[in-house]
Amino acid sequence: MKKTIFSVACAIALAVGMTSCGSVGLVGAVYMDTTEPTAVTSNNLGTKVGQAEALSVLGVAAVGDAGIEKAAKQAGIKKVSHIDKKTFSILGLFTKITYTVYGE
Repeated sequence: MKKTIFSVACAIALAVGMTSCGSVGLVGAVYMDTTEPTAVTSNNLGTKVGQAEALSVLGVAAVGDAGIEKAAKQAGIKKVSHIDKKTFSILGLFTKITYTVYGE
């Protein structure tokens, strides 16, 4: 009986530990270096490109402004055509998220 309860508790703890709002989409538990689409509009593909990023270290401290507004302002974009999200992570101990905004 104790072994069954322990097994169920471990399974629940593992399931809870592997879920979070930040893990929607691609997940690489050990290493991750991906780019994926985030948003698209009906505006024409633009020639301007802006980026904004944020960093997390040890899952304890996170800094930066990865906002779309910041990336658009940095490039002088008034009409956004699409947005990509680049995620770089090593063991979840160091994570960098970069949003790239395209437009005119």
